[in-house]
Amino acid sequence: MVRLIHTADLHLDSAFSSRFSKEEAEERRQSLLMAWNRLLSYGIEKKVQAVLIAGDLFDSAVVSRSTMEIFLSSIRRNPDISFFYLRGNHDTENTFRFQENLPKNLFLFSKGGKKYRLNEKLILAGKEYYGSTERNKDGFPGQSFWDFKEEDCNLFMLHGELTESDIRYPLEPASGIGVRNEEGAEQDRNAENEVQDNAGISLKALSRYPVHYLALGHIHKRGEGQFGSIRYAYPGCLQGRGFDEEGEKGFFYLEVNEETKEIQTEFIPIKEGEFRILELELCEEDDSLSALEKIEEKIKEEACTEKDSLRILLKGEKSPEGERNLRYLERALSERFSYVEVKEESRLVLRKEEYIHEKSLKGEFLRMVSDSESLSEEEKEKIILLGIGLLQGEEL
Repeated sequence: MVRLIHTADLHLDSAFSSRFSKEEAEERRQSLLMAWNRLLSYGIEKKVQAVLIAGDLFDSAVVSRSTMEIFLSSIRRNPDISFFYLRGNHDTENTFRFQENLPKNLFLFSKGGKKYRLNEKLILAGKEYYGSTERNKDGFPGQSFWDFKEEDCNLFMLHGELTESDIRYPLEPASGIGVRNEEGAEQDRNAENEVQDNAGISLKALSRYPVHYLALGHIHKRGEGQFGSIRYAYPGCLQGRGFDEEGEKGFFYLEVNEETKEIQTEFIPIKEGEFRILELELCEEDDSLSALEKIEEKIKEEACTEKDSLRILLKGEKSPEGERNLRYLERALSERFSYVEVKEESRLVLRKEEYIHEKSLKGEFLRMVSDSESLSEEEKEKIILLGIGLLQGEEL
């Protein structure tokens, strides 16, 4: 039994400049490194043989000296674990250009593809793709990269998005997998362009070969699937960096039986602060204080921690005269969580019968706006809320 870890999209040294202060951004960058350390601790505890990093280890070609030093040092300190790093679209071939002596247990791939034998019958292959199908001279003397043996348990690493047609309409693999006849030789010559190109990764093309596990990167949300004999998985990013990467994050732990080709996977979450989106249903009568009470109940129900970043979406209904104070709600929660933003997405409730006969400036204003045929409902809502606020003495 061979034990492995499959991770991807760490994006170490991310800027975090969009919504955080300089100090908060630095704290976030350190959290990414701590998430990596937690992965290593788990690997040491489980005595894994290798860690597979399926692309986007760093966020850009420019990596701080301290981050690079910590990453490489963490590999040197674990000589019993092999680290296989396949560069992704955020990485470059020059990622380690200033590093003269890389750790001996760090192994890289290339555009031409490389294979490594992890055990007697366990093969790890990988091909890098930077948006070009240009062939790399780094080949295999006397054999094709695509010569996979059926008696081996073959793992493959790629970084990119699966083609939608393969996911929606999976087909059975073509017959004669692993058989090298004239047609197969022609397929091998074209395989480099067919398996991955600008359109994405083709499971159908890859299914011509006896591949048993496809370790993927690039998609920041966890996902697994099966295509013929190929089991494929995206671990998602190791830690979220924004609300577009909300939810539980972590990595896959694999136990591989190379004789039977059975692969057991387990997702291991890392609790180092998540981006959480909470939706709250409110009624028209809920003012700022009652909204805060319901938010507190939702936070407790969702078991949010102080390291989490929260985006709270207020749904349901709202009154034009009872506009909730979003700044107050954010301020009331911000000291307890890493980041908080509250957004009002409730529907505006307008009951025409309540003001249709009201002889006042407010009544005239509401009638004029609500009867307008040139304004959309969204525009009416914004104008009414602004106008009611001004009539009540609020500032623009």
